[in-house]
Amino acid sequence: MKKLLFLGLFLSVGLQGICQVGESTGLEFGFVQGGVTGFPGYSNGGLFSGAIFKEFMARKKDTNVPTVGGEFKLNWSYYSMDNGNGNSFYMNVYTLPVTFKVNLGSSWTHWTVKEGDEYKSYSMFRAIYLYAGPEAGYWQTNATHAGTLNQVFGGAVGGVQVWINRFKIDLYAHRSITPATYTPGNDYIQGAALSFGVAF
Repeated sequence: MKKLLFLGLFLSVGLQGICQVGESTGLEFGFVQGGVTGFPGYSNGGLFSGAIFKEFMARKKDTNVPTVGGEFKLNWSYYSMDNGNGNSFYMNVYTLPVTFKVNLGSSWTHWTVKEGDEYKSYSMFRAIYLYAGPEAGYWQTNATHAGTLNQVFGGAVGGVQVWINRFKIDLYAHRSITPATYTPGNDYIQGAALSFGVAF
């Protein structure tokens, strides 16, 4: 886990050196659905997810319109799987995705309101982003299964974000690419999430 945290810090610093505009940092909280393959009779389940994110967006020259960029995230998801007969197990999944983002469409709305003797200006920003990229992962579980537990894995993630000013809605899915469960075996961690975030 310490190696993953160090990797995340390194990637974050590296992206800061590449991107110069459109930076924001924030938190996410959401709900997940998914689990791990290789447990016949157990249904996919999910509970909560949380994340800290850092994004870097380039902008059109002489405008405030974002174009492309990247996002780094430290993400945690908690899954619970059961077989309907009183048997269940949990999973804590930690991932470090580094994704490329592209703006599918955005707009600024500006207006002025008279409040007393003063005029105050307001604005609203809206955007839709498509993103995808690799992720490094680590997982913990209390499940019992034949073989040797593999806790570190590599995967891929992709999704869509809708931003309104400082707030965002994030719908994404991820899957391990390398077998991330037990050796011998060919099972994978996979899931989808709906999360809500705010930038500071």
